[in-house]
Amino acid sequence: MSELFPVSKKLTPGLLLGLILWILCLSAYGQAAKQSLRPMAAGKQGMVATANPLATLAGQKVLMKGGNAIDAIVASAAALNAVEPYMSGTGGVGYMLLYSAKENKVRSLVFGGWVPETFKATMMASDTKLADGAGHGGTLETVGPRAPAVPGNLAGWNRALEDYGTMSLAEVFESAIDYLENGVPITEMDQAMWAVTVDRVINYPESAAIFLKNGKDPYVIGDTFTNKPLAHTMRRIAKEGIEVFYQGDIARQIAEAFKQDGGFITEKDLAAVPGKVQWVDPISIQYRGYTVYNHPPPGMGIQQMQTLKIMEGFDLAAMGHNSVDYLAHLFETIKLCRLDTDQYVGDPDFVEVPVDRLLSDQYLDGQRKKVVDRVKQRKASMKKKGDLGSMINTLPYTQDANHNQFKFSTTSLSATDQWGNAVVITQTHGGGFGSGYVAGKTGLVFNNGMDWMTLEPGRANSVAPGKAVAWCVGSMFQFHKDGKPQFIVGSPGSFGILQSVPQVAMNVIDFDMNIQNAISAPRFRWKDELGALPAKELIIETRVPEEVRKTLQAMGYVLDTSLGEWTMTVGGVQGITIDHQSGWKMGGADPRRNGYAMGF
Repeated sequence: MSELFPVSKKLTPGLLLGLILWILCLSAYGQAAKQSLRPMAAGKQGMVATANPLATLAGQKVLMKGGNAIDAIVASAAALNAVEPYMSGTGGVGYMLLYSAKENKVRSLVFGGWVPETFKATMMASDTKLADGAGHGGTLETVGPRAPAVPGNLAGWNRALEDYGTMSLAEVFESAIDYLENGVPITEMDQAMWAVTVDRVINYPESAAIFLKNGKDPYVIGDTFTNKPLAHTMRRIAKEGIEVFYQGDIARQIAEAFKQDGGFITEKDLAAVPGKVQWVDPISIQYRGYTVYNHPPPGMGIQQMQTLKIMEGFDLAAMGHNSVDYLAHLFETIKLCRLDTDQYVGDPDFVEVPVDRLLSDQYLDGQRKKVVDRVKQRKASMKKKGDLGSMINTLPYTQDANHNQFKFSTTSLSATDQWGNAVVITQTHGGGFGSGYVAGKTGLVFNNGMDWMTLEPGRANSVAPGKAVAWCVGSMFQFHKDGKPQFIVGSPGSFGILQSVPQVAMNVIDFDMNIQNAISAPRFRWKDELGALPAKELIIETRVPEEVRKTLQAMGYVLDTSLGEWTMTVGGVQGITIDHQSGWKMGGADPRRNGYAMGF
């Protein structure tokens, strides 16, 4: 950065005025980012940002061996089997948004899970629901062998490697297998996650044997976690290829276990997955001079794009970061856009999703007018601050605020390299330890993807055999200018993903924050899970100034501040910005989780 006020110059009245204006401009920015807790990571050869330092290290090791961003992100994604087993893994599902420098093209890869062909709604029970902590109230079973969607993570990782990577599965799985075999240390966050997810695994013997000490106790700080059965499975996949998982001996073991335990996944379901995982074109919009890419349906990235386009109609910098005006307009925008996601987004092979209409200027102009009108109405009916009463600290998202923020089960990771490739993955188990069910002796805990659909017929995301799950996890951004990626970002957080990522993006684009400060700045989210629409309450971090919160409450917004200054309920963002002129890559990772970015 150039020296704005060199000490060798005389402090003239003009310079004094400039200094005063500069300080005033920085004050709002400093308020937003003063508690960042950590600096950006920086590097020129490559950058990896994940939700765990060991997963980030796995990707960086690959980059330093000469691998590219695709090799690195698959290495990190696989390592999460060991270091974040409750969030995602080989039995899970995900999405990838890739910029290929060689092709100068952005591509979307969906490996988000499918309903098994033998699925029968009549077999679903009403007494196998366990809270996943995200406030998510799915309508199907949340745990057990009937909950999993057919997993796609392995096929997605492999497709990316075959088409754009430079290394083999064996090479990129080295760290994952090492971690699973020899163990990883339990962190404070891991301990909290384990403590509140015991009930999700304890009733399944193979699961309890792996994920609980002595088959009954959660792991705590000071312990080392291993999953030797999964290390064996991953070693076989690395040696024999994904065919052994989707069509070979491992597929047979999985199918036999599901059949024995009353589940739906069959060998036929598994064999079909690699053919379903194919590259498609992303959707895109223009935002303040950037071309912005995201996933098409069944991903829900369309909601994030609607949010940006509506907010583009306002002078956000003039409003001020996390000001009353900014937050009120963003609250109303997100609330409105979420209704579209719920109504329209599903598997496009089963339902028609009007993407063009939902992203059209005409439609979004109308939505923006609704936002303006709603904010005006709230301002006109403002209560006196002394009349707020119990609105100031409402009930927590669950009855135990300390536990709530440690039950999420999704993760996001980003990587770039020296050749200009840029890639983001969001992958998930769906709930804490997914379905809680490990199939046979494979060590694989399976997702609970079908619980993110609905049994109600005629809805966009109604469950049906063979149908792809419509996912909030299929939502991440790549911002490009002059044909090159400038900024990539993604987040976990259930339906809060659709809210957290745009907030961070606007922090970077509209408020000129560096990537780490943009991630660390205080955020909010509506409580807008399945079955909770239209949303009535918001979770907001108390680092948002109290006067702002009180004014918003006076406008009628019900704010849940019970989770305090920091909560992973508002996401766990990872992102990277790229300065093509200097060659520097800047990485940021969310301190709300174990996030860590590393460059070299």
